[in-house]
Amino acid sequence: MRRRTFMAASVMGVLPLAGPADALNGQAAVQEHLGVYKGAGCDGRAALTGYVNWLGRRPGWIIDFLAQETWYTFHRSAVWIGGCWRGDDAHLSLAVPMLTQDGRTNLAHGAAGAYDSHFRQLAQTLVATGRADAVLRLGWEFNGKWSTWCPAHNPESFVTYWRRIVATMRAMPGARFRFDWNPTLGRAAIDSEAVYPGDDVVDVIGLDVYNQSWTVPRLSPQDRWSELRQQPYGLDWHRSFAQSKGKKRSFPEWGTGRRPDGSGGGDDPLFVTEMAQWVEEPDVLYYGYWDYPASDYYGILSTGQFPRAAATFRARFGHSAPIR
Repeated sequence: MRRRTFMAASVMGVLPLAGPADALNGQAAVQEHLGVYKGAGCDGRAALTGYVNWLGRRPGWIIDFLAQETWYTFHRSAVWIGGCWRGDDAHLSLAVPMLTQDGRTNLAHGAAGAYDSHFRQLAQTLVATGRADAVLRLGWEFNGKWSTWCPAHNPESFVTYWRRIVATMRAMPGARFRFDWNPTLGRAAIDSEAVYPGDDVVDVIGLDVYNQSWTVPRLSPQDRWSELRQQPYGLDWHRSFAQSKGKKRSFPEWGTGRRPDGSGGGDDPLFVTEMAQWVEEPDVLYYGYWDYPASDYYGILSTGQFPRAAATFRARFGHSAPIR
């Protein structure tokens, strides 16, 4: 089931090509590996001040997403996001669609080179806006059936297309991109390992982890955590697989909160405590908390809806916690 829907309405407004130096830079000590999603582009940047005031720390990473409705919105969102975050000291982790949602694209055509020009243009935009070192979550959550680029019916084309995109973007002069191979937790529509594109085109191995379960008692946080760890393609697998490949790990999206179907973990300090230990292991490059009130996963902690989880989060990552 798709967990989140991203709206890029603000992309259709004014698209700043550059922005002033962020007033947040230097305002608070930076939690180097901590990231956050607060909303798309300039909306997320505007919301960051309140988050920094709440946490008492400046996240070292920003999580953002390109639009995927059409190639037109894809490119407009790239310019918008590049301008919104220009001059900001934080690293950028950017989710990059492999296909569009208008029914005009497919993996086989991508594998044959039909969309190379779009990724060449994306690389040019990111380099021009000062994000040549962005971590790119190419085809994020590809193993979920909600992903337009889910490879369940064409795994060979997915792998070929992934490799083609990486080669195209790396060829841009000045590019220093790192590519994050980022399934969602669990087996979902396809076994993730079946579409691993190769060590030479993967820099980071990510996993999105939301506190939710459809199979264990909803009032048992410990059972829910055990399931998140031990299920096929769960947290234990992620650690083992990344180590076997000699790659850094990431957790670009993680959070606790509510789902419309009632399967979310809600105000769960145990999940936050366990995830804090997990994400602070030395081979983790970054981890992005989902501090956002999305309709399909409402995980915001910074406005008081989940007070016990929020207190635990601030104790682990906030102003009184040691800086890793």
